Amino acid sequence: MDILDRITKSAAQAIDRAKFEALKFQKTSQIQGDLNEIKRQLDAKMIELGQRAYDLYRANQIQSPSVREMVEAIDALRASVVLKEEELREAQIQNYTVPAGAANDQSQAQSVPIWDEPTSGDQSPASGYTPPPASSYAPPTPPASETPVAKRQCPTCSFMMPTTAVFCPNCGFRVGP
Repeated sequence: MDILDRITKSAAQAIDRAKFEALKFQKTSQIQGDLNEIKRQLDAKMIELGQRAYDLYRANQIQSPSVREMVEAIDALRASVVLKEEELREAQIQNYTVPAGAANDQSQAQSVPIWDEPTSGDQSPASGYTPPPASSYAPPTPPASETPVAKRQCPTCSFMMPTTAVFCPNCGFRVGP
C-alpha cells in the first residue's frame, strides 16, 4: 500500500502543479493583454500629441527650436512622399514600346505553350508548336537611388529613425537636444 499511496500523492502533486501553471499562464496572458492595450492607447495619444504640436507650431502658437526642427523634418518627409507618389504614378502609366527595327508581330508574344485536350492520358504539346524566339528585350536598369538618410536607433524601443529626429516617432522618447 505504501507504493500506491506514494503514486497517488505524486499524481495529486503533479495535477496541482499543472493547475497552478495553467492559472499562472492565464493570469500572465491577461496582464500582458492589458499591458499591450495600455501601450496601444499610449502610442495613440503620443501620435495625437505630435499632431497637435505640429498644428500649433504651424499656427505660430509654439515657438520652440526643437519643435521647429521636427516640423521641418516632417515637411521634408511630406515633400518626399509627394515626389515619390508622382514618380510611382509615372512608372505605372508607362507602356512597353517595341524597339525600333523590331517586328511588331503579335504571334511572337505568345510564350506559353498551347496544349491539345488530352486524349487517353496523352499530355504532349500540340503538333506544329515551335517555341518563340529568344527576346532581345532587356529590362530597364533601375534609377540610381537617392542618398540614403542617416539613421540611428532609439534607446528605448530600438526603432530606426533619422538622425535629425528629436523624438522617436514610434515611442515618443526624446532623443535629441
